[in-house]
Amino acid sequence: MKIENTTLTEEHNGSKVTYVPRHVNGNAAHKDCEGGTIKRFTEHTIFVEYGTGTAKSTPPELLVWG
Repeated sequence: MKIENTTLTEEHNGSKVTYVPRHVNGNAAHKDCEGGTIKRFTEHTIFVEYGTGTAKSTPPELLVWG
């Protein structure tokens, strides 16, 4: 599992990421992007907590660091 060509390890749990929806064409500064924190990950998805108290499954290709 990778975010921006960085392979995730257990040390990445708790790291800040930004969700970049497909419709913003890679523009991480777009108003529809949302910051969150990695809670855990599997070989298929990353679970990110976006301030709601519940971690949402998020595809890694829609995440950037920070």
